[in-house]
Amino acid sequence: MKIAICDDEPIYIETTSSLLQKWAGEHGIEMQIFTYDNGDDLIAAHTDECMDLILLDVIMPLLNGIDTAAELRANGQDVPIIFLTSSREFAVESYEVKAFHYLLKPIDEIRLFAVMDEYRKQFCKTKETFTAQTVTGFYKMTIEEVACLEAQNKLVLVTFSNGTQITIREPFYKCEEIFHMDLGFIKCHRSYIVNLMLVEQFTKTEVTLQNGMVIPISRNNYAAFKEVYFRYMFQK
Repeated sequence: MKIAICDDEPIYIETTSSLLQKWAGEHGIEMQIFTYDNGDDLIAAHTDECMDLILLDVIMPLLNGIDTAAELRANGQDVPIIFLTSSREFAVESYEVKAFHYLLKPIDEIRLFAVMDEYRKQFCKTKETFTAQTVTGFYKMTIEEVACLEAQNKLVLVTFSNGTQITIREPFYKCEEIFHMDLGFIKCHRSYIVNLMLVEQFTKTEVTLQNGMVIPISRNNYAAFKEVYFRYMFQK
């Protein structure tokens, strides 16, 4: 993970760097930190060395943080930016340049770690995969691309978001363990598991997916499905 810190006060660069290294160490993340004391140098460096995240002081001489961010955006850079400042005065301007977050100085460890956890959750997602046995061999699938799974005797029919299908030789109970709620899946019927992110609409008796598939909801599963769906969507 490459992170840039831009601040005209060395003490804040040192403190923020130390906290970031501590956070990275606790999560087993390899991190490179690049430091700059003015916006022009940051902009020039980011052209050659694209960052994963920028922590940017707002109040700096010459080119302030808001103008620096605006220039980065004008150059087509959509890198997440966390603004650092001792004043709330620039909160509105920070969101105008699509800031990811806004932290007040002095930087609080708990607050910074919470923001970094949110950054990691939103921008550092790793795609979960599952390799299943098929009738002809083995198939490695990306879990988030699975729209639904249907039990068919001792086989399971997997339908992907693009409409393609494969049949796998896996017990349905094992699929329930792999395609679970933490990954956005729920069992809506004794024979079906669906991807909540791909639900277009649902009624008390059926779910319609974004690819047009219509899947039954059993009477016993409806209440749980409704509760989990809205809780999951709210978290997103």
